Amino acid sequence: MRKFRRFAAVIGLIFILALSTPFISGCTPEVQTVTSTKTIVSTSATTVTQTTTDTVTETVQLITITDDAGMTYTFDGPVDTIISLAPTITEIVYFVEAGDKLIGRTDYCNYPEEVSEIGSIGGYYDPNKEKILLLNPDIVLADSIQCTTGDVEWLQSQGLTVIVIAPSDIEGVMRDIMLVGELSGRYSVAADAVAGLQDRIDAVRGALGGLGEAEKPSVLHITWFDPLWTTGKYTFLDIIIDMAGGVNVFDDVEWDVQVDLEQAVIRNPDVITVVTDYGSESSFYAVIAEDSPFNETNAYLNEHIYIVDSDIVCRAGPRIVDALEIYAGLLHPDLFS
Repeated sequence: MRKFRRFAAVIGLIFILALSTPFISGCTPEVQTVTSTKTIVSTSATTVTQTTTDTVTETVQLITITDDAGMTYTFDGPVDTIISLAPTITEIVYFVEAGDKLIGRTDYCNYPEEVSEIGSIGGYYDPNKEKILLLNPDIVLADSIQCTTGDVEWLQSQGLTVIVIAPSDIEGVMRDIMLVGELSGRYSVAADAVAGLQDRIDAVRGALGGLGEAEKPSVLHITWFDPLWTTGKYTFLDIIIDMAGGVNVFDDVEWDVQVDLEQAVIRNPDVITVVTDYGSESSFYAVIAEDSPFNETNAYLNEHIYIVDSDIVCRAGPRIVDALEIYAGLLHPDLFS
């Protein structure tokens, strides 16, 4: 009877200690206790058992990022589902091999080809916000356009996590590739991909290293006709033209800007590039028509007027390095095959 009372007292003490032990939550290590019992010796008269208690500790790996809007977010691991609100961002997602996590994209997301298998959430400028809410992704990746239209603020007000991807230069593109790689659990893939892009950039810089200022052709990049629009400073095309060994004839203005046709002709560009999808074919032939004012320029006289793929040269994503190689080849064909 005394043995039973002592046994009951011990059990009661253990129960009280268990209730008084605080629960551990949050991002601290999670501790689990595993108890196993096995028979060591067994006879008809005696049984000897051995009990082993193991403690297993699981540490949650936090992911903390700061987006291009300056907002900092912390996640308790890679995200599982992503919606992209811009073609550039969609290209980054696939570039880091995270396309399997994409559950929504815009009508304008057309690269790579397999993105067509992902359901659309509407336009680039007018995404279907209610559809995005129904899909309930872990994160929404948006660019600067959605910041100006109020879509980012509205989605955040509905409880969604919206990460802004809006790089302002090539270094920013590299940084955002790494950011998406980390968020999606593809960090090593992103690191290898960025290293490959950097090698290609270095190759172009190396080939152009000995170029003198007098050897740099002047470039007019046309983004729209009627009225005429071109690109100025602080744009990706201005950066690309400079890195490719050229000089933007409108480097004295900022951003994309409307200019007079006569003003463009007076600057006498050595090379003219025209993007597709911006009134492309008919507008391009208007440039090279016999009665066009452009026929007085060096670009026309030397047959240095080119159509370039707008998706490649206008998207601030991984293919921006393709754009650099394209322009380097157009401006300096003697240095690049």
